[in-house]
Amino acid sequence: MTTEMNNAVTMPQMEQKSPAMQERPRMKSSDRMLLKLILIGLMSLLLLIPQQLLRMMVDERNATAMETIDEVGQSWSRAQRVVGPVVHIPSNNNETQDVYLLPEELSVTGDLQTETLHRGIFDVTVYTADMDLRGSFQIPSLSEYSASKYDLSKAEVLIALKDLRGLKENVTFQLKGKDYAMKSDQDGELGSVLCCKVPIEELNSDTSSYSVKLLMKGSNKLMFLPVGSTTTVALRSNCATPSFQGNFLPETRQVSDSGFSASWKVLALNRDFAQSVTRWGCGNNAHSVDMSENEFGVMMKVPVLQYQQTTRCIKYAYLFIFLTFATVFFVEYRRQTPIHPVQYLLIGVALLVFYTLLLSFSEHIPFSWSYLIATLMTITLITVYLAGILKIRKTALMVGGLLLLLYLFIYVLLQLETYALLFGSLGIFVILAVLMYASQKVRWYKGE
Repeated sequence: MTTEMNNAVTMPQMEQKSPAMQERPRMKSSDRMLLKLILIGLMSLLLLIPQQLLRMMVDERNATAMETIDEVGQSWSRAQRVVGPVVHIPSNNNETQDVYLLPEELSVTGDLQTETLHRGIFDVTVYTADMDLRGSFQIPSLSEYSASKYDLSKAEVLIALKDLRGLKENVTFQLKGKDYAMKSDQDGELGSVLCCKVPIEELNSDTSSYSVKLLMKGSNKLMFLPVGSTTTVALRSNCATPSFQGNFLPETRQVSDSGFSASWKVLALNRDFAQSVTRWGCGNNAHSVDMSENEFGVMMKVPVLQYQQTTRCIKYAYLFIFLTFATVFFVEYRRQTPIHPVQYLLIGVALLVFYTLLLSFSEHIPFSWSYLIATLMTITLITVYLAGILKIRKTALMVGGLLLLLYLFIYVLLQLETYALLFGSLGIFVILAVLMYASQKVRWYKGE
């Protein structure tokens, strides 16, 4: 009797003192789904940090490439700009500025032969230019250049070049059949110049024809300033990837795999400075020249712009991560196979490794092949990983196929320029429509 009473007292006490032994309520499936979505969203945002680090790495590699171009330019010759020939008449006093008289006609014909120099893994395009400059001067009356202000006895012809180290032969200025040897010097306005003293009487005539031959080296680009009342430039080159630069585009151009030819014609009416100049490098009045606003020419591009393309590709990283995570989540829901957040994180890291593969391969092989190799490696890795998680090869291959379509879509966007925004907007609209359709089949409030 006493034992039964003790048991009757003990059992309720045990039930009251052991709540841990009672079965806890399980989390609803809708709550678990919401928690999983929150974790996936947080991981997506977290992966934006390495995305920015990747962009910084690409910028750093691009800066290194630019430094390499500068280093090669120091050894070979820098980008060239040709200004002249012009007649320089110095002043006699500090109150009067020197005057530069421009030619009536300037005709340039040139042949540019390019080659690629290698510095480590970087390529630099350099060239040798064989140019013939011809034209004529029509100097106005010398009466306005009084001896009290100007020293006509020191009149000289100048040709300004960006880098005199590029000259390969001596330069002779021919005027009316006479030869004048040119020497290097520094001018207060034009910088590095070739110069020769010419009797002003030889230029003070109706037409004073001249010719100059320049054989010089340069790197990256060749620019001209339209100093003639009529300036014509005709260039041909073996460079197949020209980029025409400056304030005037060529009137005619032909570009093929074997090279290009282009011709420009610029009139005095087209530019913003007069035939007599007192200042170079600024554009405050009609007697000043802003060279940066009036020059034109061509840049010899290396046919690899991998850093710009890789940067554009990285901008779509979040789209890759979001759509891949969304696809894996829907597969997890439909197959009722739980996928741990750590496994989502590993998939996200694999998507980011794609960009390091793309960058490293594109520095050695063409960008298209680099994109293909990096895509196949990334898709194979994620597909095999999902096959091991889901234990269903067909579903893993389906996810891999969707990733392949996404990578193809991004590649097409990278190739487009004019229609990139239109095509991208339509593509995102289609992707959103597919996601909205797939989300209809999810029972978000399904109970246990």
